[in-house]
Amino acid sequence: MISELISKGSSFEPQKLRNSKPNGGIKKILESWANYKGKSDGFINEHLSFDKEIEVKNDLKTESNILDFSQSLWANLKRAPDNSKWVGSRIPLPNSYLVPSEGDTESSYWESYFILLGLVISGNKQLAIDMVNNYAYLLEKHGLIPSKCRYYSMSSSQPPYFSMMVSLIVNKGWAEWQDYALAFRREYQFWMEGADVEAADGFAYRRVVKVKGYVLNRYWNDQSTKNEEVIDKYSDLIQSAVKKGVSEEEILEHLSSAKESGWEFSSRWMSDSTDLTSLKTAHIIPIELNALLSHLEFALGKAFPAEKNQWSARVRERRSALNTLFWNGETYTDIDLDGIGRNDHLSSAMFYPLWIGAPGIKQIDRILEILELNYLSKGGVLTSLINSGQNWDFPNIYPPVQWACIAGSYRAGNEKLAKKIAQCYTSNCDAYFKKYKSFPKKYDSDFDNSEQMKTSSGWSLGVYLACKHFIETGEIIS
Repeated sequence: MISELISKGSSFEPQKLRNSKPNGGIKKILESWANYKGKSDGFINEHLSFDKEIEVKNDLKTESNILDFSQSLWANLKRAPDNSKWVGSRIPLPNSYLVPSEGDTESSYWESYFILLGLVISGNKQLAIDMVNNYAYLLEKHGLIPSKCRYYSMSSSQPPYFSMMVSLIVNKGWAEWQDYALAFRREYQFWMEGADVEAADGFAYRRVVKVKGYVLNRYWNDQSTKNEEVIDKYSDLIQSAVKKGVSEEEILEHLSSAKESGWEFSSRWMSDSTDLTSLKTAHIIPIELNALLSHLEFALGKAFPAEKNQWSARVRERRSALNTLFWNGETYTDIDLDGIGRNDHLSSAMFYPLWIGAPGIKQIDRILEILELNYLSKGGVLTSLINSGQNWDFPNIYPPVQWACIAGSYRAGNEKLAKKIAQCYTSNCDAYFKKYKSFPKKYDSDFDNSEQMKTSSGWSLGVYLACKHFIETGEIIS
């Protein structure tokens, strides 16, 4: 029904229509729909209602210090449990949660991990537990954590940070690994469907790929050709790709996979870093995804002690792949399924194996050297060295990359470098906050080139607070 309303040229924004909810009894609405004769706006006004638009509050601009600001921002980002039966396309959650940025109405999976860092530092115990429990609920009920907490996002997820979230509250003594055993199992099943199929190198099914005897993972979307969010948002790009000989099905496949990755967009997904129509995300086996799944396998061993040996073997296998297939002798690279070779477009994803403790001695020294000499700028760790004009390329820096590099350097034994990264990032944040009184979703590595953003992002503040805590105490919250 919503799709047809959009296609009929309603004056309402497509995204607003998708987020609407029924106004009145379903039977009456369906009867009215049966008599619908193209008067779309009239039907919408009578039978659909919309969430009240959440205004960005200006009171945060009056906060003179970051500590007061952080408490005000957490309050502005907090949303109550969804107790109403009719919530439209939003998936109802049983507990309170934080949305990623001011004005948002639903949670975002991977951004929540970095928000949780800040909540743990701020001592917001119950809210941190509530957020983890919401994601456990989604996994147990629906078998995945969708990229956005909307029913229309149920065909894709995001980088699997759930086990990392659980580790935060377990390490604080607020929960046990076994509390989330079923949720871990469900998320693993989501990512590993097709793993049991006997197949040759290059086999790819959903999110599973097989390369040289290893079972690895990629980003994917189960309904990419029906991904209306992507179709509406990137219609011009899709048309351009088709004119260049790329099928609509293929470009939608790669666009949807990039959306699941969260790195939307990056030269690492492109054959030609100057041409976004050359996207090939679904053909790339990403470093960070496989590193994160190694942590999920570790968590499964913790949650199911009787299966510890099985999961320990799986962790070793995954990390062996990282140190052989993904390692080119100098650094970690994504794997390109086209010819099963290495992707030449490097990115800061190369530092994620440090975070989960995968590298051997020879890898550690080299990757730390590259991190400090090539990727660390005065404002933090660069997403890449390629200036493609895409969000996840030079000169931008993103909070998740900073924390992966800080925690990874610390775990590798280089506390000095970890603190250097933390100081670069927090100095950038401090300068930006002093001028604009906000925490944007991304930063320019050179503060002098930064532009003012309208809203503040929870993950930027969360990583900032974790960095400050580390600088002051030497403790990594991870």
